[in-house]
Amino acid sequence: RFWKWKIRDGSSVELAMRHFFTTMAKKQCVYFVRYGLTKYPLVEYKGPYDSPLDPIHGHEQGVAIARRLASMPDPPEVVYSSNLHRAVGTSQMIVHALGKKEKSIMIEEGLVEWLTPSLTVEPDGTRLNPRTVDQLVDDLTFTEIDRDYESLNPIAADAENAPFGAPKWFESEEYLLNERCPETMRRILDHADGKSLCIVSHVPCAQAMCLWLEGAPSLEESKLGPWPLGGVTMFSREEGDEGWTLEMYADCSHMPGEYKNGLKAWSLSCLS
Repeated sequence: RFWKWKIRDGSSVELAMRHFFTTMAKKQCVYFVRYGLTKYPLVEYKGPYDSPLDPIHGHEQGVAIARRLASMPDPPEVVYSSNLHRAVGTSQMIVHALGKKEKSIMIEEGLVEWLTPSLTVEPDGTRLNPRTVDQLVDDLTFTEIDRDYESLNPIAADAENAPFGAPKWFESEEYLLNERCPETMRRILDHADGKSLCIVSHVPCAQAMCLWLEGAPSLEESKLGPWPLGGVTMFSREEGDEGWTLEMYADCSHMPGEYKNGLKAWSLSCLS
């Protein structure tokens, strides 16, 4: 509804007010979330690589992350998640805090862990085998997952003939930074169609996507750095703007106990 006022010459300011409200720029926010403590600590080159959250501390931290997002002035409307257990478990708590349930988590393979041997191959040669959407829903009862959503950047079945930017076995840091993560981010933004969104992924991927949004002239001029457990990063832009503003990076002020200080940080070597 638009109110109509009369000014001294008897004219109306109704049209002016209508123009003001209809042209106010809509703010779009992109939140990046690193999950909390896992049940089994991930050790590079040893694993395990697909641990669930710790049922006590990891769950408590996930709830804290979810409440933080739900309390933001512009909370996420859409949640995209890696298909690894710890990310989906965190996403589940986030959508619950946002008042969403069925068909509210988009499993995006482009957000899976960096497919490099140190983070995906165990000493006996066993390679990480991410669960399918059906396995996540039917076996692990993540019923909040949208089965109808088709991954925008699926893992390539043939690494030698992978489509541009597709996750593939195995990826260099350069490929992650320059192809896979920028391509995943572009496709997610197109799919979100202006809505604020949350990405629950892993530090290598999150840092690479944040670098792309930040658009710093060089790595030396980037404001990004190590990312602790439970850290939340936020970028925003006004409707019509091309560039993004980094509003907070890897913030842990919502985390319980000592984790509020930012513990168990990890980083790509280029940002260490």
